[in-house]
Formats: sequence, C-alpha cells, structure tokens
Amino acid sequence: MSSYDEDITPGDIVAVRHGLKGRQEGLVIGSHVDRLGRQIIEVQLENEVYRALYPQVTHVRRTISYTRPSPNKQRTVERRIYW
Repeated sequence: MSSYDEDITPGDIVAVRHGLKGRQEGLVIGSHVDRLGRQIIEVQLENEVYRALYPQVTHVRRTISYTRPSPNKQRTVERRIYW
C-alpha cells in the first residue's frame, strides 16, 4: 500500500483513466480488497460507479490561493526603559 499521507479515503477526489473517455475525475465512495489481495477503489463518475485498481487511481489535490489585503496603516511601538 502507500504511506498514510497518500491513502485514498471515501470523500476524496481522484482521477482515473476510463477506457475511451480518457482521464476523468470523480468522488471516492468506497474501497475493498478482492480475493487476490488487490485494493479496488469505487469512484462515482458523472453517471456511473467505476471500479479501479489502486495503482491506476491518482489523488487530486485542490489548492485555493487568494491574496490577503495588505494593511495600509503602520504600527508604532513605543518603549520606555527606566533604570
């Protein structure tokens, strides 16, 4: 199997190569191990449930980047030291 960080769990978005349709993204709805010990991932595509072997499934990481508004005012720190 893979390391803990790369485990595919239900609810993850993954990409699979699906026959003539090519690479498609879908939602993982489950997984199980077959009689031969292979991990089968069940992926909900647009209108069907597709079963793929674990190595053929790629985890899709979605990142959202946004810019933070920069503060326009400056802060001044005043310190008084008494001896």
